[in-house]
Amino acid sequence: MNNILIKVNSNLLTLSHVTKKEDKNLNNTNIIDTKELLFSYQYIIDNLDLVSSFLNTIILKNNISKIRVSNIEIVSISLDLIKNSKTITQMLISDNESVTYDIFLKLLDNNTLTYLNCYDIPPYLLERLDINKNLKIDIRSEMFFISKFMDDNKLYKYSDIYYKKSIVINQVFEKKDLEDFKTFLKINKYLKAIHLKSYSNDLIYSIIDAFKELNINNKIIVFYENNNINIIANSVNYLKQIYNNFLSLNKITFKIVYSKEYKRKNFFKQLNFITLKYICLVVILCALVFSSLDFYKNFVAEKNVNKINEQLTNILDDYNFIDENDTNIIESEEEEEENNTSSTPSTPSSYYTKYEQVFDNLTEINDETVGWLTVNNTKVNYPVVQHIDNEYYLKRDFNKQKNSYGWIYMDYRNNIYNMSNNTIILGHNLKNGMMFGTLRYVLNEKWYTNEENQIITFNTKVKNMKWKIFSIYRVPVTNDYMYANFADLDEFQKFIDFIKNRSIYDFKTEVTKEDHILTLSTCASGSSQRLVIHAVLIKE
Repeated sequence: MNNILIKVNSNLLTLSHVTKKEDKNLNNTNIIDTKELLFSYQYIIDNLDLVSSFLNTIILKNNISKIRVSNIEIVSISLDLIKNSKTITQMLISDNESVTYDIFLKLLDNNTLTYLNCYDIPPYLLERLDINKNLKIDIRSEMFFISKFMDDNKLYKYSDIYYKKSIVINQVFEKKDLEDFKTFLKINKYLKAIHLKSYSNDLIYSIIDAFKELNINNKIIVFYENNNINIIANSVNYLKQIYNNFLSLNKITFKIVYSKEYKRKNFFKQLNFITLKYICLVVILCALVFSSLDFYKNFVAEKNVNKINEQLTNILDDYNFIDENDTNIIESEEEEEENNTSSTPSTPSSYYTKYEQVFDNLTEINDETVGWLTVNNTKVNYPVVQHIDNEYYLKRDFNKQKNSYGWIYMDYRNNIYNMSNNTIILGHNLKNGMMFGTLRYVLNEKWYTNEENQIITFNTKVKNMKWKIFSIYRVPVTNDYMYANFADLDEFQKFIDFIKNRSIYDFKTEVTKEDHILTLSTCASGSSQRLVIHAVLIKE
């Protein structure tokens, strides 16, 4: 059992650490007299005030002014015992060991000592005592001894230790290194990272144990690859298992720094799962953002087109009258679904609309209005506009506002007053069926074999016209059907024969070079093909 022996000799109080077996007959009672006192270490801890008070009485009675402590291990508790003494002004530490940080704190707390003789005291602690205490210190060692850990990090002053943000450990701790490392942790307030230039299991366990002992938190331990990456990785994983709760609660993290050579050889291996997960997450988030923006953009575009269609319907209602025997009225929904056709057009049938009156209202909304196009049993029932180029209405609606749905427009080369050989009308093929989105119905056999569907109405401000379909086809992206005018009638006849031969169905419709034709064009199969309809003007 560990005991502390206290002796009184003249004006000197001596404390020493002894190991002595207790006499069982004493029944664990401490032996006390006024010249030689023997206490168990634990008894002093448990009864510090009592023992200190008793000892102070002896000190006063004998007018003791000096204390000698034989063992460095009991210096701290010795200072606790004489803390309230007013007469002891000198202390001698006989042990050839350096003063520790715990002893330093007790010295700071003592108000009576004016002289200390010890073997060694770290310079940063000596500096602090010089500043804060009227205490003369004699050191018996020939020079101050500083550990390699302190020297490597240039920790020569108290302020160096206090403000240090990053330290380097180059080798396994010796006893002095470990003591100074713990002292460093107790003093320092700004440390963020510990760099281990040389790795060993003993070293990292010493560091983590010191962290646990002192309840250190928010630190990063940095390892350097140095060709032993597998050992480091395995050790880190093991550390995370055995110290899991402490590391997570105290936010102790690990980081591995790879050499340039290693990065060059193992670039893809360094893309760990977490990095890839975050990359995937960013990609997914970006996709969601763009998808949401696209959805919102389409929602706004469709909403604006619906408003325009409602406005157009109101205009047509004012000038429209329908013959009850009109055979062009759309089939019922059941028949339409069977024939793969669309629902009722958004505006009334145009066959009996007084367009010469309607166009005045339409041109008030859009002065580039040139006509109105209707394709039976589709949703194609729109006013047609024309700009000085074919790009403008790709991204603008009937109100000339920016809109990804665009509008139905006539080729800029055509003229409603002096009709070209080939009048070309274009529009987007939209999935929701707007614009030319339902022209795909014309590829259905039940649609194109229905004679009523073969008549297209395209009226202009100049004339009401009906056109009969003579060719329908899909073709890879090309401009070979987009000629508006021809050098002579023979060239036009060759063109007519060419586009008739492409048709998916023989409409048995005669078309000559003396005729005028109408071409409707839109995208098909995404944007890799074009869906094309050609119709000839019915002469009246």
